[in-house]
Amino acid sequence: MSVTLNVSDDFARRLENQPEAAEAELHLELAVALYRSGSLPVGKAARVAGMTEDRFAELLRQRCVPMPYSMTDLEHDIAYASGRR
Repeated sequence: MSVTLNVSDDFARRLENQPEAAEAELHLELAVALYRSGSLPVGKAARVAGMTEDRFAELLRQRCVPMPYSMTDLEHDIAYASGRR
């Protein structure tokens, strides 16, 4: 799949001079945005970013991106911790 993206002249120069770093940055920012919007779960967003799930979760914490945690998640965690799962 191919996507066209308009970027600033400064970033376009970075794409020309440091294509790998610029591409990695674009993937990371896309992954964060898609996670933040609820479009991707953390595991898939981490893969888009080219990171492990743990590293991506740490980056989200550093950026103060809230991680959704539902009542169902809590109930599951309690059941798991108490050995009922």
